[in-house]
Amino acid sequence: MTEYKISDEIVCYCSKCKLELNARIVRVEADKPKRVLCLTCNVEHAYRKSAPAKAGEGKVRKKRASSPKVDQEAEWKQKLDHGGKAPKAYAMDKVFVLDDRVEHQVFGVGVVVSLVPPDKINVYFQDGLKMMKCGV
Repeated sequence: MTEYKISDEIVCYCSKCKLELNARIVRVEADKPKRVLCLTCNVEHAYRKSAPAKAGEGKVRKKRASSPKVDQEAEWKQKLDHGGKAPKAYAMDKVFVLDDRVEHQVFGVGVVVSLVPPDKINVYFQDGLKMMKCGV
């Protein structure tokens, strides 16, 4: 068993730094460190040997039910087929209206499904809904 003395250095969890760091013992009770001074942030706090356990740590979690990607892709294709317009190239300074087809260089072709005042639109792409900036 280790004998602790005041002014010894130990490694413990600092509640301010949120890390296990070197600290200097300030108070000892019953041969155990009670209070320490963090050598990194110079804050005195109660001795904690290690980081507190996070809620639910060690428990087996159930997997979330993922939304079927097939349904999302079918919905995207249906929205694209509904408006027969040629897609406009996306640019932040362009103005778009509801049901416009938008061609984005990263996300591909999508459909404007809602307008968000004053200068944004929601566009439905193959991989989901994206909020995008547009001209006024």
